[in-house]
Amino acid sequence: MTAERPLVSVVTANFNGAPHLAAAVRSVLDQSLTNLELIIVDDGSTDDSLAAVAQAAAGDARVQVLAQDRNGGPGAARNRGLEVARGRWIAVFDSDDLMAPERLERLVDRAERDGCDILVDNLLVFDDRGALRPFLALSEDAPARWITLCDYIGASCVYARTPSLGYLKPLFRAEALDALRYSEVLRIGEDYDLVLRLLLQGACMRLEPRAFYRYRKHASSISSVLRREHIEAMMAADRSLATALASRGPAIGRAQRTRTRAFERALVYDRLIERLKARQFAPACALALARPSVLPLLTMPIEARLKRLGARLKTRGASPTGPALAA
Repeated sequence: MTAERPLVSVVTANFNGAPHLAAAVRSVLDQSLTNLELIIVDDGSTDDSLAAVAQAAAGDARVQVLAQDRNGGPGAARNRGLEVARGRWIAVFDSDDLMAPERLERLVDRAERDGCDILVDNLLVFDDRGALRPFLALSEDAPARWITLCDYIGASCVYARTPSLGYLKPLFRAEALDALRYSEVLRIGEDYDLVLRLLLQGACMRLEPRAFYRYRKHASSISSVLRREHIEAMMAADRSLATALASRGPAIGRAQRTRTRAFERALVYDRLIERLKARQFAPACALALARPSVLPLLTMPIEARLKRLGARLKTRGASPTGPALAA
């Protein structure tokens, strides 16, 4: 007898995530929506990840673990999970993050009522001190809104003053996703790339302003370090879609050019920091004078330190029990 098809398949790629994996697993299994499956693809971990999953799952039949022999990156791991996912909805979830207990129930209800193919919710960013802050400056009382292709590209530029929509974790309608899969070349920006290609195919996307996803910020997170090879890979992925994007009109062309310029500036910034670290001050000054648009980026480390200091001051004296999960 065939098992009942789950309403939601939660697909999680994991690489050496043992310290946070048990909490992540429990936050999925404790969802108010119980008709789900959790597919964890271990991407060649060398730590105790598999033992952590087994202990957290405690024999729950909704958990399936697939082990990769070698590390292939988040795209490859998620693709393997997608191949076996049976749910009508696919939720992408990272192995070091958490969900509010009602997240999947709320998102599926929203997605089915609004008739969208992709739904993203706001994030609450937290760290080991438990400090919580919303990723997007949105009022939780604001209505959900549609995100167009132009909106998505325009709000997904690196080192922008406004956070990138590409960081939000999508809920996909499995029927809309069909055979489309993640790029296995990208180590950062793989969610953005997949959503972009879906939007190009005519999928409709909705933004839920309430923050049900809990994004853990820590030093070993892949997305916390933007390296030159990451930027170049994302630029190459964008170039592969240049013809399709150009055919969508001048507004989308302008948004894409803005995104490309942001990448180019990030590459200059990377070279500038490299020269400053090597105490090559004359070449660094020459580069800054040739590309003055990069100079504002030099304030980012200072701003980041001030934010961390502010978070420490807010949580001083608070109990370090971690973030509350209530929405």
